[in-house]
Amino acid sequence: MTATLHKNIIKTYFLITYLVVLWLVSDSVPITTIYQEGWLSFGFLLIAFLLYGLYYLLPAIAITATVRFISQRVKPGSTRPAYVAAVVTGGITTLLLYANAKLFSLYGMFFNGFILNLVITPGGIESLGGSSASDVGFALITLGFLSLQTLILWLVHRFYIKKTNLNLSFKFLPVTAFILTIPVHMGFALDSYTTNQLHVVADSIPFYQTVSARGFYKALGFTTQRETKLKVKGKLNYPLNPIQFNKPAKPYNIIWLTSESWRADSLDEKVMPHSWEFAKNAARFTRNYSTGNGTRMGVFGMFMGLPGNYWFPFLEARRGAAFIDVLQQQQYQLSLYTSAKFSYPEFEKTIFTQIPSEQLHETRIPRSGWENDRDNVSDLLSFIDKRDPAKPFFTFMFFESPHARYYFPQTSVIATPFRDDLNYATLSKTALRNDIVPIKNRYINSVHHLDMQYGRIFEYLKTHQLLDSTIVILIGDHGEEFMEHGFWGHNSTFVDQQVRTPLVIYAPGMKPVASDQMTSHMDVIPTIMPLLGVTNPTSDYATGYNLLAGEKRSHTYISDWDKVAYVDDDVKITQPVNGKSFALMKASKGNDDALSTEERKATLAQKQPAMLQLVQDLSKFFKHKEVKVSTQ
Repeated sequence: MTATLHKNIIKTYFLITYLVVLWLVSDSVPITTIYQEGWLSFGFLLIAFLLYGLYYLLPAIAITATVRFISQRVKPGSTRPAYVAAVVTGGITTLLLYANAKLFSLYGMFFNGFILNLVITPGGIESLGGSSASDVGFALITLGFLSLQTLILWLVHRFYIKKTNLNLSFKFLPVTAFILTIPVHMGFALDSYTTNQLHVVADSIPFYQTVSARGFYKALGFTTQRETKLKVKGKLNYPLNPIQFNKPAKPYNIIWLTSESWRADSLDEKVMPHSWEFAKNAARFTRNYSTGNGTRMGVFGMFMGLPGNYWFPFLEARRGAAFIDVLQQQQYQLSLYTSAKFSYPEFEKTIFTQIPSEQLHETRIPRSGWENDRDNVSDLLSFIDKRDPAKPFFTFMFFESPHARYYFPQTSVIATPFRDDLNYATLSKTALRNDIVPIKNRYINSVHHLDMQYGRIFEYLKTHQLLDSTIVILIGDHGEEFMEHGFWGHNSTFVDQQVRTPLVIYAPGMKPVASDQMTSHMDVIPTIMPLLGVTNPTSDYATGYNLLAGEKRSHTYISDWDKVAYVDDDVKITQPVNGKSFALMKASKGNDDALSTEERKATLAQKQPAMLQLVQDLSKFFKHKEVKVSTQ
């Protein structure tokens, strides 16, 4: 085979692969919607869409060209190495773009730092709860993409072997792409300083890279004022002052029960009868907001009493919770359990970093979530049985039953019909919409099983006369959406279904109360610390309120990997933190209804003092801090 023929085969192969890439990416691009917005938005979308389809393929093209160059020097006329490189790199590229489009369709996000952390951190993949059917499905999809690329190359090869005279030339493609790259990015920058029409369009192009060109446009006389971007960094200073306490003569035991994906409205008399009855004799807060729309920020906030964005400096400093320091100083017996992993998220390096590993118990044998929950509750009760009664104890349990795929035995079925399984490999937004009722029924059954496990603990405490000496906390790490706002699960947005959870606090001798005031995960530690005899003001170690002292909050903060949401009765405002410079602040009504353009502008202006308070709260526990609230 001649070098020219071989080169043409590779060129044609990547041309067809480019069309496959465009087809895959189009799944996340709202072409029809953008077309209706006018020629400017649609023209920008079309050019960016075509350009980025090429950019995605550049690594594969470069690798294949390098392999071809080397193989031709080693063995002139050799075609196999370049063919293998083309199939493998083309297959991986299309597979990743397919996965990225699927991710966007289901969860509204592209591959980002959070997803990378999920993949590379021990326990991350396991936390997804995939089934064997999902594993088989993913394997078949991977094989399918590699087979598709092999078929494309084979057909192209056959086509050229038949002596075709087709001679593709892409001589001007690099120059054309470079020339188009300039206006599509400079045009975006100009729009950022004028109409702000193109941000929504750019957000739909995977990995669109923004430029500011601030100096250039300023020199042309444009006012380069933009909405603020928030950067908060510094060296951790936590707590602000050493924790002081007067140890109670009879310290309370503490049982802290946290459930995965436990949304607020699932705590009712039918689904959770044991928990409902227990909550009647406790403080039940019906409008509680998590500190995150995912496990990492949600659990961090409840144990630290801080906004979830502090996760990163705490992880870097390997700093644990002041609450745990107090327990250890008061010689509490500690035993913590999880049906997931303490390594994902990295709680063993943050919240519980000062707890010896032998006191952190996680499931070692792969089993379903409900079996792990059942066995861990047995181990937790065994720990209480074998404790030294002369010393107080603290035990924590993280339950997995309500985590997708939603785990339960047949004895917990109260909602039918329900899906037998959730195969992530075949899920689509259309399938979710059509099947959301039986999927949610799975969730309801799993929460009912969670209640059965809670009931075992309540019965044990009652039988062993421990309710007079034990604080009990029931709380979810975050909520779970079932397409109420277009998505399934959590970690995607800050709508109520994803961020509101039950919160029940029982303390001996307390007066039962059911409160609909706004509360936050940040309020748990400020409520518990005084019961441990801590004399510091809450502001030394948290940004929350003591709920049993009648303190009330007017707003709260909810975080994800790179954003924070300010929430009050009227609005939710989402602010990027240490993230993409051109990401816009987003705003909605407090009930998640949309705001008009004028309402949004008025809301952001009205809430500027609240945004300044947000900055203060996100930087309060830093020293040598770097706080930037800047405009572009």
